[in-house]
Amino acid sequence: MPNTLNDAIQQRYACHEFAEGKPVSTDELDWVLEAGRLAPSAFGLEPWRFIVVTDAAGRAAVAQACYGQPAATTAAALVVIVALVAALEPDSNYVRARFTAEARGQDAEPIYSAYRSLYRAESMAEWAQGQCNFAAAQMLLQAAHMGLGSCPIGGYDASALATAVGLPAGEVPALVIALGRCGYAAPERIRKPLV
Repeated sequence: MPNTLNDAIQQRYACHEFAEGKPVSTDELDWVLEAGRLAPSAFGLEPWRFIVVTDAAGRAAVAQACYGQPAATTAAALVVIVALVAALEPDSNYVRARFTAEARGQDAEPIYSAYRSLYRAESMAEWAQGQCNFAAAQMLLQAAHMGLGSCPIGGYDASALATAVGLPAGEVPALVIALGRCGYAAPERIRKPLV
């Protein structure tokens, strides 16, 4: 297991095919989810929830919604990150609870004021989906830190994915993370130079 965050960053890559018959343990999933839970978010809203899919039928349905991509069809576990769009209305109970927590016993009105300036109902789905990427990044790094293979999947039929995981109105898929034991050795890293 890597010892530093930079080691995990260096080790992480998108695994496109996972080894068959090698499950991800409940403990490993818990660690990955905890990394997502602790992610930063604007206004402290944490506008996400995570749906873990490990059963064969559920994985097949999610994989089909992901256009049958090999990472989705071979993953031992899939985490669907869901953006809580409807909950983000400024006067919702969800927003009130998050801002009360974020104010830490102080006046929450400055947070509300800044948020009301940002809030536009027609663009909140995209904003919330973007926030979900913070959680996804931390989950991907945690997986790498533990020696798990992972692949972020942004290509999917949103309606089919919402149906596959039973999303209610007001929640939209943001990203799928495929997890498992990669079926091949890590390829050479190809990245453009910093400058």
